[in-house]
Amino acid sequence: PIIPIYTHDAFNTLTVAKELYDEGVYVNPVLPPATHPSECLLRTSYMATHTEALLDEAMDIIADVMVKRHG
Repeated sequence: PIIPIYTHDAFNTLTVAKELYDEGVYVNPVLPPATHPSECLLRTSYMATHTEALLDEAMDIIADVMVKRHG
């Protein structure tokens, strides 16, 4: 499945995507014209081969980056 994480503006979306990549989590930023300028998002994709431990690690990293950016 694909699960979006809304980051709203393009700058924030690209910044978060880069920070996640630097921490080892790859996401696809979705920006205008594919979205409305205020509805930019990170597209996360999951596969059956992802282990629960790997998903837990990725979710922890995503949460840490998002909290750091948004308090």
